[in-house]
Amino acid sequence: MKNNLAQYLSTSTICAGSLLVCVTLSIEATASVPTDPDTFLTFLEKHAPEDAISAAAYYTAVDPDGKKTTYADWLYETGFINDQLDYRSTGAFEDNVDAAVTHKNETDLGFVRRVRVRCEPSCDNPNPDIYSVIENYLTFDDAANRTNRLASVTMEWISAADGSNPSDKFVVFYAYTGADSRDQIDSTTGATIPFQPNLDTRGEKAIPGLCNTCHGGAPRKLKKDGTYAENGDTGSLFLAMDLDNFGFDPDPVRELSRAEQESQYKKMNEIVLITHRGTEKFDEVAEISRLPAGHEIIEGWYGGPGMPDPTFNGEFVPPGWLPPAAPVGAKELYLDAVVPACRACHAQQERALDFATYEGFMVFEDAHKDLVLSIECGLNDDTKDRKKADNQAVMPLAKQTYEIFWETSQINVFKDHLGEVECEN
Repeated sequence: MKNNLAQYLSTSTICAGSLLVCVTLSIEATASVPTDPDTFLTFLEKHAPEDAISAAAYYTAVDPDGKKTTYADWLYETGFINDQLDYRSTGAFEDNVDAAVTHKNETDLGFVRRVRVRCEPSCDNPNPDIYSVIENYLTFDDAANRTNRLASVTMEWISAADGSNPSDKFVVFYAYTGADSRDQIDSTTGATIPFQPNLDTRGEKAIPGLCNTCHGGAPRKLKKDGTYAENGDTGSLFLAMDLDNFGFDPDPVRELSRAEQESQYKKMNEIVLITHRGTEKFDEVAEISRLPAGHEIIEGWYGGPGMPDPTFNGEFVPPGWLPPAAPVGAKELYLDAVVPACRACHAQQERALDFATYEGFMVFEDAHKDLVLSIECGLNDDTKDRKKADNQAVMPLAKQTYEIFWETSQINVFKDHLGEVECEN
């Protein structure tokens, strides 16, 4: 195993696509899916241990006055509604939005998502505050009627709550239960604790680390006085809206097809780009100058700088994956394996891990084999050792993404380019 495996593991890597969802949903795997080591949605080296205490400290850092302890309060404080009484737990209510869409994220956790985004003072401002919310449902009918909501997950792109560095924005996460509370009852102790979502029947996990696994960055260790470090800034970004990962409402009356929402998705991606903006730098591995992956991808989907095209083009391939920067055939690896299994979350990583070029991807060739392909060699029987050993890590790092990867042609494309792994006897 090469030393670069430690770097590959040292931050969040592959996981479910867009914003965090907070309920349990599982897809039955076929026999072709290797048994996993139960390390989904967790950090393996750079992880700060999290629990109800760390989650409470996080919320104290980002919401020191406790103004956002319910979903209705969050909507009011962020300007989505003009009065808490305007909120309705079911059915339609009037909200202030700059973009709104509904879709099913089929390559993520399988939820139907009702997404709303707004900017303050406006999305044309050079450095606005950004607020985003996803309501999660099992069906399009429930999403349309706002019934049987599973959870609401919100994000903010704001400056520190203590007023320091007002021009320096970072991502803040909140998770609310289907009953609109930021808290839950601990099933073991009966105590009231911050909501800890269970995404895949593999156990509850605390905020914000659960979000960091895909949005980038990493949870912070608490300071000696028990407060959360860096005012709650964990180094995350918003996720780009990849329309090819979504399914759409088949009911024509509701007018929520992909075509009917296309302009709204472009607005959302323009807003997401605000959190990804960067400058071109020379990539020494690929030997080309390039933007950060998220910036390059979002602009590429819409025709390049300025995003002149009105519709999304999921066939965009970054120059770093095309000749002369990459060999012939690299495009297939990118579109058929890296895009569906890796890109959504790696695009939030530091440049060395953002997989924006073929060479930047292949420098981790041994790590890809160790973390993706070697799972076919079986698991260590020692449960304690399995949790600690690098060779028991697994990618993709979300259960549903992992199962789709092994159940479809993605795995064949991956092996065609990286080869098989020889298992030790």
